[in-house]
Amino acid sequence: MNILARGGIEFLAVLLGITISLWVDENSKKKDIQLSLKNDLINIRADLENDLAEIDRIDSLKSLGIKQIDNYNHIINGTKTLSEVDSIALFTGYGNVTLSFFPMGSSYLVSLNSGRINYIENLNLITALSKYYQNSYERIKANNYLFDEFVNKHFFSFVAKMTNKKTVKAKYNVIRSGEFSNYFNEVKQRAITYQNYVLLDVRSSAENLLTEIINHIE
Repeated sequence: MNILARGGIEFLAVLLGITISLWVDENSKKKDIQLSLKNDLINIRADLENDLAEIDRIDSLKSLGIKQIDNYNHIINGTKTLSEVDSIALFTGYGNVTLSFFPMGSSYLVSLNSGRINYIENLNLITALSKYYQNSYERIKANNYLFDEFVNKHFFSFVAKMTNKKTVKAKYNVIRSGEFSNYFNEVKQRAITYQNYVLLDVRSSAENLLTEIINHIE
């Protein structure tokens, strides 16, 4: 009886030791995952800060491009004469209006592919991540494609024609002719829509995600 009792106690001791060892190992793994996940979120925060700076840059450049389109329309309408043209301001950088925003998503993809992103329990953070890296990303990609497709059909023919003209007067006359009037009006409207809806949406989504990440890791 004593032998059986002693054997039972030893068995329980071994079982308890194994259980504790497994618990410690599992707990250690969870801590490592949470630490790695925190680093992922810190990297995602850095990407977001870069994205927001790039959004502001693209938005600002598009505004300059729209101003340039307005100058072109003044020439077409005859309200801006050749003598009033500032050749440097008017005929350089007119590609600004065609720029698109391309977000950085490498840090998110690293965390997603590792599976660590699935360990987030903060529902608000999960929702914000999904909105930015799925909904807003898909919207940006779709709109960039449509915008670039339009630009490829019209913008480069305008650039080529302007590049071939060697004098300010010759360039002025290309615009004054109204040949590219429809292009100017449509690209301006597309740029305004891109600013007011696409960039506005992705900026709001990025700012919300950035707030959620800061609240979570700090």
